[in-house]
Amino acid sequence: MPIDSRPGPRGVLVPLVRVVTAVYWVAMCVGTHVPNPPDVVPTNVSDTWLHLGAYLGLAVLLVGSLAVSRPVSRRDAIRVWLVAVSYGALDELAQMIPVLHRSAEWKDLGADAVGAAVGAAAGLVAARWIRARGDG
Repeated sequence: MPIDSRPGPRGVLVPLVRVVTAVYWVAMCVGTHVPNPPDVVPTNVSDTWLHLGAYLGLAVLLVGSLAVSRPVSRRDAIRVWLVAVSYGALDELAQMIPVLHRSAEWKDLGADAVGAAVGAAAGLVAARWIRARGDG
């Protein structure tokens, strides 16, 4: 039985997870396209770790958005990874727009891909564990 068909507070879980995912993704998009970004990270620290963490979070949330309404498979995790990496590539291309004063880097796209892979795998493991416990 899908989680959203149950009465009570669990029925709120599906839209909540999906809204959180959408807000997170929009925040990522806005944050990476603000012209002349403020110094959020010290200049002597690589933003590669930020990319890895951001895409890890995105992939976990995307898998979670699927898992709240149905069992997820490895194929779903691979699709989530492909979506996240495609978005990462578009994001890097958009950062090449001169007026944004941003820079596109291959290592950032690599970090996006690694973060998305770890996030998709972690999301899949977590979703299966929760479902196996009978909570989903």
